[in-house]
This record gives sequence, structure tokens and C-alpha cells, in this order.
Amino acid sequence: CVCVCVWNTLTLTVTVTSCTMLVVVDVEGCLLNGEVVVVDGNGSKQSQSQLQLRVENGSVFVSLDESHLEELGVPTQVTKQGLVVNFSVEGRGDVVATFSSERDLKVFLTACSASEFHDSRDSSSVAEYFKYYAHLSQQQNMMQDMVRTSTYRDAILKNFPDFKDKVVLDVGAGSGLLSFFAAQAGAKKVYAIEGSNMASCARALVEGNNLSDVIEVIQGKLEEVTLPENVDAIVSEPLGIMLVNERMLESYVHARKWLKPEGRMFPSNSTMFLCPFSDSSLYMETYNRTSFWQTPYFCGIDLSSLHSESMKECFGQPCVEQINPTCLVGQPVTKFFDYMTMKESDFYEIEIPFSYKFEEPQEIHGFASWFDNDFVGSREVVTLSTSPFSPVTHWYQVRLLLDRPVLLQPNEEMHGALSMKINRIQSYDVTIEVHTDKGVTSTAKINLKEPNFRFGYGYATPTDASQFNLS
Repeated sequence: CVCVCVWNTLTLTVTVTSCTMLVVVDVEGCLLNGEVVVVDGNGSKQSQSQLQLRVENGSVFVSLDESHLEELGVPTQVTKQGLVVNFSVEGRGDVVATFSSERDLKVFLTACSASEFHDSRDSSSVAEYFKYYAHLSQQQNMMQDMVRTSTYRDAILKNFPDFKDKVVLDVGAGSGLLSFFAAQAGAKKVYAIEGSNMASCARALVEGNNLSDVIEVIQGKLEEVTLPENVDAIVSEPLGIMLVNERMLESYVHARKWLKPEGRMFPSNSTMFLCPFSDSSLYMETYNRTSFWQTPYFCGIDLSSLHSESMKECFGQPCVEQINPTCLVGQPVTKFFDYMTMKESDFYEIEIPFSYKFEEPQEIHGFASWFDNDFVGSREVVTLSTSPFSPVTHWYQVRLLLDRPVLLQPNEEMHGALSMKINRIQSYDVTIEVHTDKGVTSTAKINLKEPNFRFGYGYATPTDASQFNLS
């Protein structure tokens, strides 16, 4: 957004982005009182607030009121003294904007850290999310995923130079497991931010392991807390079903506001895979779940008018399971996510186009998805894969069913796209559209928040924890 501050004879323009505040001042040594007018790209006035600003000897002294500050972006760097801004005035470098009181600083920090977290999520969904992860049983489920746990530990310990004597941020720390790994790698300070009441359990573990001088647990939403210093590395496990479910990746990249220019993020990037599959038994199993609503006479009631709604509901559930890779048809297409450069808004809409042509006849029932994650360290790149060709993880894989199978003749082209759009229940609405050379169309409308967990169908085998060296 662009903030234009207007006084009698002076216009002060403040440009605010997600990572910097640029202030252009051509008057020095005067006290400026006026109003901040926030305008949109069309120049329309959106909101305003009162501001006092005094420029003196290269320093800026600022006082703001509490109203209408939500639209201000995140500054480059926040310190206990104030806000570091970048002046474009010739002959000056970085300066510190010092607030006239601790109260003004707190007000400004709260406004700047708000991001779009609250506006884009339903409050009841957020409450349920934090309640879910406040249970030790859920933390145990993730910790006992030995593929996940051992890979994270390997990534951190094998790249110990990135952590030794460094300051580390753990985003969504949960029980604090990754904070402990960072401490084992020699971190001098770890800030473990956890939004749920699991924070108290994390503190108990820290105290019980005599690491209170290294690991500091901070309870609160990442977008609302402040840190006393910038960090050398960020660690997190922000990954959900089909990679992006739960929308924690937005908070993960938001945390980059505290990362030093040469800092690292673990994980550093992810790749989402999408591949067509053929599985008539899964399709019929799902269709048969709707058969009750075809009953023409149930206690004297014809239920068939609800059959189409039942079809939408059942086929709208993503099937989460360890899939047999023999059902996959063709090579997967991919979508790359670079957490070192992505913005929060890059996650709002995701699209993966695809095009296939097979030499043999095929019957396509839907698309399977999984993801890989790379931890790019100074010494080694470590990969965590949720592929059906890799050991099973608690993420499994996801299969998305089309509303009707697509029958393909040899060399007939099938093309289309998978589209994902965020919703307010911390998930995504997923749409797939498929078209063929012969004019056949099939679609899928998936609610990623309502998965069908198919864990009892025999293919997945438990991972043997003895193969992992966690001593």
C-alpha cells in the first residue's frame, strides 16, 4: 500500500511493502503533525490515522495513535529502540525511527505484525486448530513418524555449521522437538514460537532437559509476537496434507522478516507432484457410499433427490492413504515452492497445468499427489519425501477422484489443470478440470479440509523404527 501524509506545505510519502518501509523526507529539524491517509492503487482513500514525526540530525522520531494501522506492512527490522527504515535521501544511510513512548512502540509493532492472518481465517477454525495441536497425543503421532523425525534431525545435525553459535527461530514449535535438534547442533539461542497451549509442555521439556538458557518458548501467533533480534536460521514443520493444508506455510514465509540476509530456512523448498491414476475399485467404493441416498422408499420417503448432493460430498473428499504406485499412469507434473523467496500471497492461489497422451488405452479415475522437501544446508542437502516409492510417513499420499472416469483411446490427448484456492477454514478448495481431444470433460471439486482416511486397506506397512539411529 502507499501512505501519503499531507501537511500545509509538505507532502511526506511513505511506501510500505512486506519487507521494507521507504520514507522520503526533504525537510529537517521540524516537527510534523498531520494525518496518514492510506490509499489503494486507484488513489481512493481507505483509512487514516494521526502521526507525529520529527526529523533531526538524521534521526526520525515518530508517534502514532491506535486507529486504522492494520494496513501498514511489515518493516525491514524492528529493534527495542524503534523501527529501522531506509532513507532514499541522498547522503544518508539507514536510520532508526525512535518512538516517543513504549506504548507507541507497542501499538506500532502490533499493527505492523498483523499481516493478513486474521482477515483470511475464521476465528473458530483457528481456535480448533490450536486446540488440536495442544494434545500430547497429536504431538506423539508426529514425533513417532520416524521418517519425519530422523530426516529433520539429520538435516540439522549434518549441517551443524548453520546452527553452531547461531540464533535460531522455530516456527510452530509444538513440543519443541526441532528446537532441541537446533540446540544439539550448537545453537546459542533458540526462540520457539508456539500458538497453542502446547507451549507450556514445551517449556516443561526445556526445563527438564536443562536448556532454559538456550531455548526460549514464546506462546502466541507468529504474526503477533516480536523478537529481540534477527535470526540466522528458521526451522519449522509447516507441512500439511497435500503440502499446503492448514495454511501454515504462509506463517512460515512470514517469519522470514526476522531472517538475516545470509540466513537459511529448514525446509528450504518443496515440490508438489501430481499424477493421474487408474483405480476402478476406489471409484466404485466411493460411489457405493452414496447408494443409500438412491433409496426410493425409506419409511415412505423417496431419498433420491439428495443423491447428487451425496455424490458431491463423497467425491469431494480427498482420499489420504499409502497408495500402491502401480495405479499411477504416466509421469507426474510438478509445482516448486521456494520458501526463501515466496510471499504469503503466493499461496493464495495455486495452479498446476497438465497434458498427457498415452500409447495404450487408459481409464483415468483421478489424480494422486505427494510432495518432497529439501533442506539446503551449507554442507549437505537432505530430502524428506512423502512419495509412494518412499517409506511411509504420517502425511501418506492423497488421491483426488474425478466425478466420472475419463476413457482415453491410444494417442488421445488429455489436458487440464488443478487449481487450489485458500478458504477461511485454514485449508484449500481444490478444482480439477479435464478435457480430451474428443470433447469429454470431467471435473473434481475437493474440500481438502475433509479427508477420507483410508488406513485399513492393506497396502501401507508400518515403518520399522529400529532402522533409524536416534541415539
